[in-house]
Amino acid sequence: MHTRLTALLGTTILAGALISAPAIAQEVDTATQVDEIVVTGTRIVRPNQTSATAVQSVNSEAIALSGQTNVGDILRSLPSAGQSALTPSSSNFLTANNGVTSVNLRSLGEARTLVLVNGRRYIGGVPGTSTVDFATLPTEFIDRIDVVTGGASSVYGSDALAGVVNIITQRNYQGFEAFGQYGITERGDGENYKFGFKLGSNFADDRGNFVASLSYNETHGIYARDRGDRGMALDGTSDTFKKTKYFSGSSVTPGGVAIIPGLEQNGVTPASQSWTLWDGKLVKFDNSVHGYNRQDYRALMVPTDGLHLTSQARYDYNNNHSFFMEASAYRGRAQSSMEPTGVQNSDLYKDGSNITRDIACTSTGCVYGIPILSEAVPVAIRDLVRAATPGLTDEQRAVGFNRRFSEAPNRSNIEERNHSRIVAGLQGKLGTPLDLSYEMSFNWGHLSNQRTNEGALLKDNLINAIDVVKLADGSFACRSELARAQGCLPIFVFEEGGASKEAMDYVQIVHKVDNMMDQKVINGFLSGTAFELPAGPLQFVVGGEYRREESELVPDVAMQRGLTTTNLTPITRGSYDVSEGFIELNIPLLADLPWAHQLDLSLSARVSDYSTVGKTDAYAASLEWKPVDFLKVRSQYARSVRAPNIAELYAGVSQTYPTDADPCRSLTIVNGQGAFFKERSGYDVGKIVGSGVDSGTVGSNAAKACLADPTVAARVARDGHYIQTQSEAQGYYGFNSGNEDLEAETSTSFTAGLLFNPRWNDWWSGLSVSVDYFQLEIEGMIGTLGRSTSLNECYVNSGGVYDPNNIYCKQIIREDKGASVGSFREVNSRTMNLGENRTRGFDLQANYSVDLTRLPYLSAFEDAGQLAIGYSHQHLMTRKTSPLAGGAMVEFAGRSATPKNVGNLNLVYRRGPLTTSWKTRFMGESCYRYLDRCDPKDDKSDYIGLRHFSDLQVRYDVTDKAEVFVGVDNIFDEYVYIAQTITSATGWTTDPSIYDGLGRRFNMGMRMRF
Repeated sequence: MHTRLTALLGTTILAGALISAPAIAQEVDTATQVDEIVVTGTRIVRPNQTSATAVQSVNSEAIALSGQTNVGDILRSLPSAGQSALTPSSSNFLTANNGVTSVNLRSLGEARTLVLVNGRRYIGGVPGTSTVDFATLPTEFIDRIDVVTGGASSVYGSDALAGVVNIITQRNYQGFEAFGQYGITERGDGENYKFGFKLGSNFADDRGNFVASLSYNETHGIYARDRGDRGMALDGTSDTFKKTKYFSGSSVTPGGVAIIPGLEQNGVTPASQSWTLWDGKLVKFDNSVHGYNRQDYRALMVPTDGLHLTSQARYDYNNNHSFFMEASAYRGRAQSSMEPTGVQNSDLYKDGSNITRDIACTSTGCVYGIPILSEAVPVAIRDLVRAATPGLTDEQRAVGFNRRFSEAPNRSNIEERNHSRIVAGLQGKLGTPLDLSYEMSFNWGHLSNQRTNEGALLKDNLINAIDVVKLADGSFACRSELARAQGCLPIFVFEEGGASKEAMDYVQIVHKVDNMMDQKVINGFLSGTAFELPAGPLQFVVGGEYRREESELVPDVAMQRGLTTTNLTPITRGSYDVSEGFIELNIPLLADLPWAHQLDLSLSARVSDYSTVGKTDAYAASLEWKPVDFLKVRSQYARSVRAPNIAELYAGVSQTYPTDADPCRSLTIVNGQGAFFKERSGYDVGKIVGSGVDSGTVGSNAAKACLADPTVAARVARDGHYIQTQSEAQGYYGFNSGNEDLEAETSTSFTAGLLFNPRWNDWWSGLSVSVDYFQLEIEGMIGTLGRSTSLNECYVNSGGVYDPNNIYCKQIIREDKGASVGSFREVNSRTMNLGENRTRGFDLQANYSVDLTRLPYLSAFEDAGQLAIGYSHQHLMTRKTSPLAGGAMVEFAGRSATPKNVGNLNLVYRRGPLTTSWKTRFMGESCYRYLDRCDPKDDKSDYIGLRHFSDLQVRYDVTDKAEVFVGVDNIFDEYVYIAQTITSATGWTTDPSIYDGLGRRFNMGMRMRF
């Protein structure tokens, strides 16, 4: 009895039942460990062989003990996993990909984590990228998950800069099981359930096996209005960490807010004023009194559902050759939820250059607003405009507005996802003198998404509907007769409920966006033994791979043309293919010698030829030394690559309206040298000039570079200064785009570690410890060249030189003539090979398992049970990033998204039919935003102390074929309060992509086997 349980703990629990259990646990010499295995990180088959780099394994029992229904949620809890860009609790406000769950190893970005299923690529879940949606992978079909951190491109190809997630599915399963579970938060929301079945059987006299599963899961949303105890039921604002000011509602309200314009005189434009009708009276607008509470409508966690159908089969033609097949289909749905569409005046009106403009009034009249003679403008508001614009006639006057169209459906994205994958191939042994084995496979994956956007309004139609006249019969109608003929009905924007259903039918639109991605991979390789060396056989793998990726995003015509209140969205369409050859060698150098029980050298290389970036190469060399039987030293050096994906290469040109400040604003000349006025904000020429020249800026590099720009110099020469008008500061635009000239990213990584597994007696044999140092550097990182970066590098950090041909200044296009000469026309942003990243740290994994009956004082018990303890930890020494090649490195280690210390403690106790699991995740002290504002004694600093989140689950085998379980996640209801508007997650008062935001929650379920 004791022997069997020890073996179970050594091979099952320690090898993965504890999340993050290290691979060294698989090295325990027990009778159950005799099969040859392929460890993630190599294709070479060796008995009882661990990887030359750290491997974290999570097996099916660990998945069951977690109580999670999404694989991504399990992996995101690993210390090596950083802040995910996409989760159901952080994607509600995105314009696409709501409800997707991604994994971000080493905090290097999802695009640098390669995901495999049974060692083969898995198609992405975000069109145009390799980012996998882990919601498409059913938990019940998984045997184990291996996570290898560090460059692995030489073995698996592009994208494996941060590491590899390899999901190994169950094989040779026989039987039938049904399962179901239910969960809910302590606050009564976030209900979730999952149910399904799995069946498997051998056939053809046990020469074949077929296994399939069908499951459905659904998770209800969580809404801000139900989380008042966490400070999220009301709109708030904050300028101090951990403090939110309530109430601070939106200035875009269902009753409308009138923007009373100032009249520009002598180059000075008084600030506009906001008024609203409140309790029948016209009052100045105050956000704390009259604001709109958007939190009433906002989802904090996106509701999702998914249907999985997964199968695989194996058939042995004979003792040497087999056919295998994998097939899966997923149909999922997610729906975001936000407040109804809010329209501001500047969203509707454009000038002749198609630039959006806010209302402006000069001596010649007002433009970009509602004519005050429109019957939609109440008399009281007309009178305010008249008072603010003396000298103008009513025909020349206009008023601006903000309005929330509560008569329209709430804004939401409904994402419907269809995901299919088929793998088929042959594998076997050729029986040659080289002991050759082979595998050939074809891998096809297809993703088809349709996104429906509700709540958008047609801008031109809305302009028609708010310009209202009174007809002879006393009825109201749209002023444009053509618009009337097309169905236009009046909308009274300064009245709550001022739009009838029929009027809204004319202005609202439901958008449709179709996405597609297709992946085809043909892979084949030979493995074998080249010859025998004194220390053992020299093993090799040689093979090739062809891959083709296609993707497209096609929005409807209205989105493509920017006709609505949603962002202009262009078509993105592209494809590429790559041909690759790869080789691996395992060379035993020494064996069975004093201080050299084992010394192996492993080499791998891959050459790739992309249709986009041309030829790339990746390679790795690793050394494993076992001086004694209980200690192993391992090290690896690797060069990896990542080719740009379709979205980075071919993203269509989309228009946006930036708000970046012009570094050349308030420029003047002093004694022939450029200089800036002391006052640089605002648009009041008299106030800015009256502030005087800042003597410290005379002849400064920024002033020199600005004055060297011929368009800015022309403005200064004409006016004596360059002081922006409000329309110049707020009315420029920009374009975002991909870049077909991108090059591949490259990285170098180095790891070195120790594995300690004493086998001196029964007590020690259950202990395993590994410590690994990692160092990773990435160059030519693909990213978006930010507008602020372009502006700073063109003018502020350019050493006083203006170069119109450098990559920064080329993104900035100014008006070269006319009244606005020198002001921005466009400030653009495009994807480019930019800076670099340097990451260093340590990984620690420790496990101990013991049969408690063997301990003193417990030996009297026939069965005291078994205890397994696991702890994994990542210590991040540094994570520095430069947004520009050769630029200053910025430290991120110690911020909350990349804390210096993260650890997981896992305890499993088993006695007879009872299994109890306890997990605690530790998040070390950190600074949320600024490392230089992180004083734990300062209440206003960004400091967050050590936090821990604990989960408990109890499972009980009712019979040998039935088990039930109950669990509590975040058992202490831990919550890290950050504050609204400070957290990067809209609507939250914490950051749910870093910390648990859901609070205490419960789950229960059952599993029946037949």
